[in-house]
Amino acid sequence: MTPSSPVPPLGERIAQLRKERGLTQAKLAERAHLSTSAIAMYETNRRQPDERTLAQIAAALGVEMAQIAPHLAAEASLQQAKTAQSERHPSDRVRQPVPSNPTERTADAPGVTQLVLSKDEARLILFVRMHPDAMPFLQSYVTADADKRRQLERAWRLIQAFQG
Repeated sequence: MTPSSPVPPLGERIAQLRKERGLTQAKLAERAHLSTSAIAMYETNRRQPDERTLAQIAAALGVEMAQIAPHLAAEASLQQAKTAQSERHPSDRVRQPVPSNPTERTADAPGVTQLVLSKDEARLILFVRMHPDAMPFLQSYVTADADKRRQLERAWRLIQAFQG
């Protein structure tokens, strides 16, 4: 927290509330129905939870969502005011186009895009983020010719056989 920002970052608030309640990241994750790694990433501000996830975390901590994310309380009030205004004047409603491709849908937060990934794709992305030193190997595999790929795949099978 810096002197110019009296409100600590979101991750710090989650960590502080968790620690005040004597919870581990694993216990909070269990109560919020999330993974321990997700809680760790939120607390270190490497990922930002969406509103639904924040609601799960708030419920698990036994606090109002506004205690974790005061900015969302202000946004919710603004949204309620807009909804009330549009209900009074139905002709003022503007329908937003819904993208047909789910990978094009954007989250409520500006600059955030939600992607639909398979479990394997998500695991690979997480692995590369946690082990950036593996990236050159993956790039060499993707760009390798058929013979080199077969050689790498054979080496991979040997590694798996020795571990198993």
